[in-house]
Amino acid sequence: MRALGLFTVLVCGVVACADSPVEQGGANANDRTQVVDGEDLQTGAMTVAPSGKYAVLQRNDVTVVLDIATKKYSELPKQLRRVAFARTSDTAFAVRADGVLVGLDLATRKELWQQQLVDTAISLLRVTETDSSLVVGDSHRALIVSPKTGDVRGVADLGAQPVSLAFLKTRSEAIVVGHTTWRGDPTIKPHTPVSLVNLDTAAVTSLDIPNCEAPVVVTPDERRAFVSPTFCDPDRAPNPGETWSNPDPVSVIDLAAGSASFVKNLPGFGPASMSPDGKRLVAYVDVKRIDAGMFDDKSQIPSGEPQYHIMVIDPATLSFSLHGIGNALPRFAMTRDGRGLLVDASIKVKTRARASAYGTATLSANGFSGEVGATAEVFQEKSPFGYFDLETKAFVPFAGPQAGLDRFVQLKDGKHVLTLEKRKDGLGGTPFLIDLEAKTTAPLAGNFGTGVRDVGILPDGKTVVMRVRLPAAVRDNKYWSKEGFMLSANLEFGGSLSGEFEASTSFADVPSTNDCPGGHDCF
Repeated sequence: MRALGLFTVLVCGVVACADSPVEQGGANANDRTQVVDGEDLQTGAMTVAPSGKYAVLQRNDVTVVLDIATKKYSELPKQLRRVAFARTSDTAFAVRADGVLVGLDLATRKELWQQQLVDTAISLLRVTETDSSLVVGDSHRALIVSPKTGDVRGVADLGAQPVSLAFLKTRSEAIVVGHTTWRGDPTIKPHTPVSLVNLDTAAVTSLDIPNCEAPVVVTPDERRAFVSPTFCDPDRAPNPGETWSNPDPVSVIDLAAGSASFVKNLPGFGPASMSPDGKRLVAYVDVKRIDAGMFDDKSQIPSGEPQYHIMVIDPATLSFSLHGIGNALPRFAMTRDGRGLLVDASIKVKTRARASAYGTATLSANGFSGEVGATAEVFQEKSPFGYFDLETKAFVPFAGPQAGLDRFVQLKDGKHVLTLEKRKDGLGGTPFLIDLEAKTTAPLAGNFGTGVRDVGILPDGKTVVMRVRLPAAVRDNKYWSKEGFMLSANLEFGGSLSGEFEASTSFADVPSTNDCPGGHDCF
């Protein structure tokens, strides 16, 4: 099962399950505090518009737009696969399941324009903060589209499928990371294209970095970028014994107007995370996967236990310090103030070996229920889960039950985090609150139906939206899946870790089925 998708579950009967993806350490992609554009919108997911007025929700074969203020929903006539939101209007840009790119008025649910995509292998969908350009990535290009009309203004040939993008606000450019290839003679090495794309002219400047694809992180002054994967290994080495020897580095790239240059690889793995002020970049080091040649100062090379060390890097000087954290593959999330990390090593797959998932699902008046599992090594219960202070370099475990950061939001007060601990049956999660001042966790009080499917937060930074699975309805002796949503009634917790949520009426009655396309959280 993926750590990224709380809403994803593999359910197997007599049909064999597909292998589960490799788990990811480093920066946690499950933080829903900020709007996340262009993700593959899987069943059970919810994404909230920047205005906080609307949310887009995915079911098996229907996409729903929820009007949060009126608590009304509308099913769209065509299912959406990826969604990006305008920042200056309540407009969504989406790739439909039929491969058509559309502009969508969220208030009326009407399509403003359509653009048929010739290449439907869409891997990126992003819009600039000023709504001046929409970038669509396909199998080897970046299409620059007008958000107002849908017209393609330019086509940038990248030579590889784009996998990550960051906009450079000061010079109308985007830095794009492409898909990795492995080649070389006699030593096979990773080759990852990194391109600067001019959003006005579609001009491309590219370089090749000796590392694998990963999310790109850019300093606030836009002078430097970093790319760092969790794992970087070839699928198969053509010459046994002559393979890539620099595991999972942090690649440093210098940026200038219209140009980019590779600086060096630092030891460590990611994805990396940048503090808001740009003074700290955080990655990890794995003692068992170290190339000593990447250390300028050999005295910094750690040995023995613990296996994993937090790596705090100065983005300007590239100096770094290492701090032991534990023996389980960790994920982390930068806190809102950039002073600390939420550290979570509760993900279940310990090794890189792919693990087969199994499970059963049944339908009753309580909705779907069942049991899922995986044939993979499980972490010890006392694996690191707590707060790492980036100023004092001290780690403090959270008191209370371990509530993995499987889908979470950070409140604007900087004191609380609401996270969904993945349920054992795989159908959503149980909400917990983390008190960052008291370093304590506790279950959130309230009636949350039969599981929370996803969570988001409104622009005020304190109103939480949860997508909730409700007990099934019975009509004509048939079960119908139901879901609703909850808005936080009061998140002024003070020193308390309890809070009540007011449930809306159900906004969905969907015919249920035991057949879950793609193995996703059903309906």
